[in-house]
Amino acid sequence: MKFVNAKMLCDQAVAKGFAVPALNTNGGTYDITRAIIEAAEELQSPLIIQCYEPNLEYRGYDYAGMLIRFLAQNCTIPVAIALDHGKSPASVARAVKAGFTHVMIDYADQPMEANVRGTKEIINMVRPLGISVEAEIGHIIKSSDAEGRKAPTVSVQEAREFLSKVDVDLLAVAVGTTHGIFKEQKGIDYDLIAKLRAATNVPLVLHGTCGVSMEDISRTVKAGMTKINFGEGLRMNYIRYFNDCSRTMDHEHHAWRVMRGAMEKTKQDVKEIIRAVGSDGKAALIQYPES
Repeated sequence: MKFVNAKMLCDQAVAKGFAVPALNTNGGTYDITRAIIEAAEELQSPLIIQCYEPNLEYRGYDYAGMLIRFLAQNCTIPVAIALDHGKSPASVARAVKAGFTHVMIDYADQPMEANVRGTKEIINMVRPLGISVEAEIGHIIKSSDAEGRKAPTVSVQEAREFLSKVDVDLLAVAVGTTHGIFKEQKGIDYDLIAKLRAATNVPLVLHGTCGVSMEDISRTVKAGMTKINFGEGLRMNYIRYFNDCSRTMDHEHHAWRVMRGAMEKTKQDVKEIIRAVGSDGKAALIQYPES
């Protein structure tokens, strides 16, 4: 098993024409984490496995890092462990201590200069440790803020200006998606993705994918996205599967039987995602730096 940073995976994915799935564990939930890792190993997909900062406040950074490393220890695929939507140097420090190999620092709701300044601080803090850094530009809003509003998009000029001021490893860009639980999202600007890809020199990241069809996910990859985040949809379906299994299966009041049933169904969802981003079978293409 080789734990790597997300930059290494995404740089090679760009060169080879596929995307890397970045799958959120809901803060290190055992069943979701196991489903993600087993699905990626069975399909031989490179993997970025993530934990969202607020979820980590419940289970703890050290627990999540320990669980991911334990479940992935016998895998043959490359795995990056990522902090999703970190909001402060303190949370990044906790992730680093727990063994995370990639951090996203989210200052996109602040003015550009504050975003640049804060992102530089994190880069100086973790890059010497071999940890990659993702920033966001354009501010991908939450569903609670989206009522009556069109999802905002970043301009090519804004992205280029940001990258001229800070040497970030991955860049999350607002292209018409929204964070939250949705049955359907149809607002993605594929032309904008292509323009951003042509105008920038770092892998691009898509956030807010709940409700986006797998066909449209594949379109974003073809347009130029390289790291595709999945979170809300995975946890929504996991809860539905858990409820279905607890209600319908002959579990004899064994919690592990319900959990296993929900895990197996979640695993099939993860495999569908892996195939949509085109990363199935690509683990063998990843070249590791000489140690």
